[in-house]
Amino acid sequence: MPSINRWQRHRTGLFVVVLGAVAAVALFDLLVRDGFTVGTWRATPLDWLFIAAHVPLLFYVVIPLVADRERARTLWARFRARPEAVVGLCWLVAVYLLGTVGIVLAPDLKLTFLHANQPPVFATIDATHVPQCAGRVVEGQCHGSWQYPLGTDLNGYRMELLLLQGLHIALYVSVISLAFIVPIALVVGVVAGYHGGLVDVVSIRSVEVQDAVPPLIVYLLVIFITGESLLVILLLFGFLGWGGAARIVRSETRRLRDVEFVEAARALGGSDRHVLGTHVVPAVSGVAIPTATRQVPILLLTEAGLAFLGLEAFDLQSFGNIIARGTVRGEVPLLAKWWVSGFAVATLAATVVAFKVVGDALVETLDPRMN
Repeated sequence: MPSINRWQRHRTGLFVVVLGAVAAVALFDLLVRDGFTVGTWRATPLDWLFIAAHVPLLFYVVIPLVADRERARTLWARFRARPEAVVGLCWLVAVYLLGTVGIVLAPDLKLTFLHANQPPVFATIDATHVPQCAGRVVEGQCHGSWQYPLGTDLNGYRMELLLLQGLHIALYVSVISLAFIVPIALVVGVVAGYHGGLVDVVSIRSVEVQDAVPPLIVYLLVIFITGESLLVILLLFGFLGWGGAARIVRSETRRLRDVEFVEAARALGGSDRHVLGTHVVPAVSGVAIPTATRQVPILLLTEAGLAFLGLEAFDLQSFGNIIARGTVRGEVPLLAKWWVSGFAVATLAATVVAFKVVGDALVETLDPRMN
């Protein structure tokens, strides 16, 4: 317990130092070195934002659980009581590994128009629909080959690499958006719920105004100035998507403000900063995190929808772009090349469902009122 208390006293200072160090390295890399490279992967501002998003996750989730192993064991026991959540968590871990390590190790995408629309190894397509069949041609049917185990799209891109790129984008959307939504929701909700009065009124009215402005409409206006950009989408998701979580945090803070241990801390001379940092914020974090996690499926589907409609950079291999290419009407019928959009839809759906079931399980795991 003393080690945990020491960690809590110095956590904020260490957090600021580490976050500042990441920002300094990112600025040096982007302004002086013009991008750090590993193999075919080259660091971009979005990559550095993704790295920075891990700092609050490390300081406010991972390290506290490692320091308090008894609490970690209790939370894990509650979480694994839902088998579907464990399966969803395993899928999200796979998404994380594929979207980070996998994307760095994977070869770069290459246009191979001669091998466009190649079927998966277990499927066939009419040989007249492919420029050149990479597998066997039997009775006018082009059979899939192990050269392209999941087939290719109309540009000849390998489907396994496209799906890897799609998972990479989905991971960035979820992690970076949560890195904005959770802290903003905590600050606004805690301040409004704890102080009440005029502060509460102003805060809740700002939430109502923010909720009244759809991020999609703002994005359509912004892209006329900046052009299509995933970074713009993520910033809008982060700065305009915290309203619902802030309301729940405010409600929980108002409840905690009047409980006995908070009143006792104030009666013993504890300052507002001490009471909030020691008692209120750690408690309401268990509400903010799962609430924000439940919002990720909506963000993933919104981003995919924008990409499908062509409102995102055309060279960004998002699931929406992949699905759109699979539904392009041309000489090849849509059902004849079903694997292009089919694999992308299935992977996106699995990721969305995984976030949904994990978010629901986190509500029951982190909210003591439900146990």
